[in-house]
Amino acid sequence: MPRQTGDTPSRRRRFVLLVLLAVLGSGFGAAADVLPGSIPAFVIDDRELILETTPLARTPVHQTGRRFAWLGQADGSGEAWAYPLKILRNFSFSFLAGEATHPIAAAELLQRLEVTPARFTITWVHQSFTVKAHYLAARQAPGALILLEVHTTAPLTIIGGFIPLLQPMWPGGLGGQYAFWSDEERAYIISESSRRHHAMVGSPAARGVSYTPAHMLSDQPNEFRIDIPDHSVLAGRLIPVALAGGRGKREEIIAVYRDLLARPEDLYRQNVGYFQDLRRRTVAVSTPVPQLNEALEWAKVALDGLRVDNPDLGTGLVAGLGASGGSGRPGFGWFFGGDAFINSLSFNRLGLTDVSREALEFMRRWQREDGKMAHELTQAAQYVDWFTDYPYAYIHGDTTPLYIVAVADYCRHSGDRTFAAECRPSLEKAYQWCLTTDADGDGLMDNARAGLGALEYGALTGIRSDIYLNGVWVQAAREYAWLTEWLAHSAAAAEAETVARAALMAFRAQFWNNETQFYAYAFTADGRHVTEFSPWSAPALWWELGEPECSVLTLQRLARADLSTDWGVRSISRNSAYYQPLNYNYGAVWPFLTGWTAAAHYRHNLVLPGTAALLANVRHTVDRGPGMITEVFSGDTNIWPGEAVAQQGFSSSGVVLPLLGGLLGLDVDVPGRRLGIAPRFPADWEMATVENIHAGDSRFRLTWRREAEQITISVIGENAAGYSLGIAPVLGPGVPVREVRVNGQAATFTPVNTRWATQPRWQGSLPVDGLRLEFRLAPAVEILPPRVGLSTGDTDRGLKISVLRQETDGTLFLAAEGRSGVTYQLGVVHPELIAEVHGARLRDGILELTVPPGPPDIFQRVEVRIAHRP
Repeated sequence: MPRQTGDTPSRRRRFVLLVLLAVLGSGFGAAADVLPGSIPAFVIDDRELILETTPLARTPVHQTGRRFAWLGQADGSGEAWAYPLKILRNFSFSFLAGEATHPIAAAELLQRLEVTPARFTITWVHQSFTVKAHYLAARQAPGALILLEVHTTAPLTIIGGFIPLLQPMWPGGLGGQYAFWSDEERAYIISESSRRHHAMVGSPAARGVSYTPAHMLSDQPNEFRIDIPDHSVLAGRLIPVALAGGRGKREEIIAVYRDLLARPEDLYRQNVGYFQDLRRRTVAVSTPVPQLNEALEWAKVALDGLRVDNPDLGTGLVAGLGASGGSGRPGFGWFFGGDAFINSLSFNRLGLTDVSREALEFMRRWQREDGKMAHELTQAAQYVDWFTDYPYAYIHGDTTPLYIVAVADYCRHSGDRTFAAECRPSLEKAYQWCLTTDADGDGLMDNARAGLGALEYGALTGIRSDIYLNGVWVQAAREYAWLTEWLAHSAAAAEAETVARAALMAFRAQFWNNETQFYAYAFTADGRHVTEFSPWSAPALWWELGEPECSVLTLQRLARADLSTDWGVRSISRNSAYYQPLNYNYGAVWPFLTGWTAAAHYRHNLVLPGTAALLANVRHTVDRGPGMITEVFSGDTNIWPGEAVAQQGFSSSGVVLPLLGGLLGLDVDVPGRRLGIAPRFPADWEMATVENIHAGDSRFRLTWRREAEQITISVIGENAAGYSLGIAPVLGPGVPVREVRVNGQAATFTPVNTRWATQPRWQGSLPVDGLRLEFRLAPAVEILPPRVGLSTGDTDRGLKISVLRQETDGTLFLAAEGRSGVTYQLGVVHPELIAEVHGARLRDGILELTVPPGPPDIFQRVEVRIAHRP
């Protein structure tokens, strides 16, 4: 039932006065002082985080609150949801200028789009008028406002039209809907025969012009018109259009509608303040790459937009949002357990552990008696027998071990032992259920018993165990052992530790394919590997479940051009017989998998391919819907399928997780009072800061400077007494570290070097007045990430670096793939130290790699060896 939203007597009197003025002024004979129903203009000035563009009409733009979503396009059209109801679709504006009789569609006049977290603004321009429309959804109330800012040199009529619906999300349904114009409210009221569901659309400046049958909804749009006889009536004024809806008494929805109109500036200021607070209390980065910094901020906004307060079910995280058109689900606007658990890893690292807890508590309620966690729950579950009549609720096997992983990750970042204890019975049931899925006793979960894992359909689902499901399971087993030990259940912890060790050994033995030198996607009932190359091993490699050398070989293979593109990682190799570029499971590019792959690259200190994958996701922040990252892209072209969901949570997590957990290398352990920091920055980054790193109730600030042959890392803590730090910057292979100094004093450090990277590691306590750590280096050659220029519709053409290592003789070996006949340039730090290059040219301090001639669309391998001067 909708909550009351401040329908006080004084506000009711104010609203009635507005309506009375509108009625009295509805016959526009002579120009009035102001347009009846208009409101005083106020300053709309939130520009701290803004995207501005000249968009295509079909560019998706969203405004969402906890109980309402406007899912539209840049031309101003869209659909509206008052959860769980779709109240209308095909909303649009059109205009009649002067004495014209043929309306001009707003889409034909689209000029500019501004998107901020608090609102989006569309500008339509005609030779005789300009209209700006500010769209903003209420944070908590089930409604939204569209504020029209109009400048016209001639009489103008604005027409708003829409198809009323008032239908719950699929598979719920209602009948007996009807709509009518209310002169009292200056709005269309949409209702149904039980009078338990209602919606309203209108404006105090409007009058209805559509015939609406008393017993049904019309097939034609319901329209209202706003007549502006003279530009002077809107000087310093705005025209409000309000939308509201939900379950409950009609009077309650009317109260929401009136409240929105009574305080539009309050609603706007609340939105601005909400997002300012969201940004202020979460991790923020400042790096030499502005797009990276802003992508993190937009990821916060996009993920926050998936928090839903469903009046029947409670508050949780939906997986994604996108316009539903003629169908009944707004993208992935249901509660998906696996998505919630995956996205909780990002919320934890952002410092929003309260949101993670909220999502975990919500999904815990739907755990099956045998321990299995729900995969998906429609927002219309109140209308149907979801768990009995439909087969989807528990169809996935990975959701249950992901629940254990998510609870442990939340506890490491929050230190919330009370919550862990509350979850203990459900964790035990989930863990025991996972054990029952091992039909053959090999220590791994079997897909046939567990349910779906990586893939949901097609030729590669007929397997015994896949690597994604079992990567999650092995990590869950390890985390369950840790959780039970933390909760002082020693016997259970010891038993779980034994299970986890056996599962890890089985994982490494069963999935490693020595022939392909790759962790296989899956193996069949008779133990044969599925030899298709795919990135589904990436989550397991992020958790370091593979043997280190085998993991590096797998990741280097993922960085090659048959899998990696300039816009992300394909779900299967382009060389596979199963490859189809637009097939969801067999060739498309998922930012979700790209993010895991980037994180895994970083975890193994493969900085160049990790940075390439992270920046591919970063660029998607502005590719389609400004500030949102689309669910999936073509494997052949940097374009999205038409049905792809515009605002997908795990796609935005594909920025957060690899940026904070990979590039920055943040590793939080509140119960152990430890913070790990392993920056993996490109060698030409001179300055970076990280604000507001959360660890329970402690906060940290990190500053990085690189000048000449010295890296200086400063850390300041707040409420951080007793914390130990592990700081280990990652440098290029073979970079000599001469000395480490802590607050001016020489300190001991541990070199954790491999052929792929140099990593000096210092561990110690954080002084009360902060820490200044200096890493003094000897000059050395370091390779910089290749630059990628990419636009929507481009095909793959960038250089793919798969291997960079130091050989035993001290030379650097680089393997890359590029398009036939193309010359690529790579930046170098200290090019003057290069004595000799084989396989490339050094020109003006830049390495030039020329790929041998061949078919233009074919990527070929190039090998480069760089000898260092003594």
